[in-house]
Amino acid sequence: MAYKKGEERQQKVLFPDCIDDYVEEDAPVRLFDAFVDSLDMGKLEFIRNIPKATGSPGYDPRDLLKLYIYGYFYQVRSSRKLARECKCNVEVMWLLGKLYPDFRTISDFRKDNKDSITKVFKEFNKFCMGLKLFSKSYISIDGSKFKAVNAKDNNFTLNKLDDRIKRLDEHITLYMEELDSCDREEGRKLSREELEHKLNVCKERKARYEAYRTTLEESNEKQISLTDPDARLMKANEGFCVGYNMQTAVDADSHMIAGFRVTNSPTDHGQITNVATDVKKDYGIDILETTADKGYECPEDHTDALASGIVPNVIRRDGGCTEQVEFEYIGNTITDEQKVSTNPEDLRACLQAGVIPDVYNGILTDMEIVEVKKRTLPTSDSAVLDMTSEQMRAKALEGFFVRDAERNLVYCPQGEILRQKSIKRNGNIRYCNKLACKKCKCKCTISKFKEADFSKDDLIKVADTRRKQDAANDGNANLKPTRITVMKKVVRYVLHLDQKKMDNRKCLSEHPFGTIKRTLGYYYFLLKGFAKVGAEMGLLCLSYNLRRAISLKGVPALLAALR
Repeated sequence: MAYKKGEERQQKVLFPDCIDDYVEEDAPVRLFDAFVDSLDMGKLEFIRNIPKATGSPGYDPRDLLKLYIYGYFYQVRSSRKLARECKCNVEVMWLLGKLYPDFRTISDFRKDNKDSITKVFKEFNKFCMGLKLFSKSYISIDGSKFKAVNAKDNNFTLNKLDDRIKRLDEHITLYMEELDSCDREEGRKLSREELEHKLNVCKERKARYEAYRTTLEESNEKQISLTDPDARLMKANEGFCVGYNMQTAVDADSHMIAGFRVTNSPTDHGQITNVATDVKKDYGIDILETTADKGYECPEDHTDALASGIVPNVIRRDGGCTEQVEFEYIGNTITDEQKVSTNPEDLRACLQAGVIPDVYNGILTDMEIVEVKKRTLPTSDSAVLDMTSEQMRAKALEGFFVRDAERNLVYCPQGEILRQKSIKRNGNIRYCNKLACKKCKCKCTISKFKEADFSKDDLIKVADTRRKQDAANDGNANLKPTRITVMKKVVRYVLHLDQKKMDNRKCLSEHPFGTIKRTLGYYYFLLKGFAKVGAEMGLLCLSYNLRRAISLKGVPALLAALR
């Protein structure tokens, strides 16, 4: 039996085929075409949305936007690959009318219209809200790490810079000694010219690292990334990577992404209010319920959320269904209009006055006004503030951790510098230097991870080795200045969490990230900077929502709604 045989490539066709016949009626590309045609490009502020009267005609931004939506939907996002698709993909030929823009034109469009592309994602969500695809009942918030265009070797922390500068100093000293003895000894492996070259390289590298360190200390930043300045080193499932922590809010019923936020924070602490506020505005509702995992546990963030009309159902580490929230007490008189209002200013006023707003009945209970002790330190009386850097280091060598508040670093009893690692939930600042502590045999601290915690008012702490020594000698190891205790009134409420929503969280948040990162392969970004990465994330979320909308409604129904 013979094989099926296609047409001859040189065969002439008397009546050319219509290109529309090659595109199926329910093909997603028809949805992309109709959706972009329905957009107001001027309102979205796309560049060149009105053609110029003179000069060579340019490409319609609608055509380039259609190309990008098609590319991100079918895992083609490189500008060069998209330019190739224009010449070999029949659906793209149909979509663009056989236009062939070069890769530079395609790339510049995404770069120049980064803010407008983000707005397109919200426009599609508005269209889906008109079809009742978003339930607006509650959202699930979660974060995931995406790699940036920045290698780990091009990312520097203060600890990393301190360690490299110290090693370069050792190399420079060694090369100087070898240069001094170079003329007296024969048969050396390196000539004088080679040693001088290595010495100059070390000096140049040291000067560059010192400039990085100065920049970080002056800007109060913890890291510096050379390729993508906004990317940060953070812990991911596969290890450490330089990237972004992408926050998404997922609708409860449709599993569609209701909103996203680009952050470079290594953790999820304090992100609920920021993410949910944008979604609440897009939804156009007064009160929005959210759910999130244990990583979002942050009392201050939960307080701000409640004052903004957002109910944070965050999973508790102890597995409980209640949480205590605390507001600063301000004894204002609350009117009946404020009590029934859902305005954020009125909500905050009620909660600070000890009055539960009507919208939070059953959610907040057990209001009580209590006095708590707030301890402060008269830092003006502290001798540490008057010390120079050398004096602080000398004091640390006596067996103390001494904190330089101005430079935001700590000198340890071995003379090493500890840099800020993180801020704990109680507000304490954690300092560490793992590279130095790894080689140190002294037990300056009993902390498991060799860290020292300071409150914002602490400037000096006794090391454990000094405390033990002074205890053995019946000495006094407490060098801390006298603290001042201030009584402060606060309002406390019991927040009742919705267990069903928290149980359903994992079914909501994991699905979009699994589709984007595993199915589509988008676990890294091609662009650099917050604005451009936000535009690329907008295209990723748009492609995901398009898939969900097609799965829920189908292409024909969506096309009918657009027409």
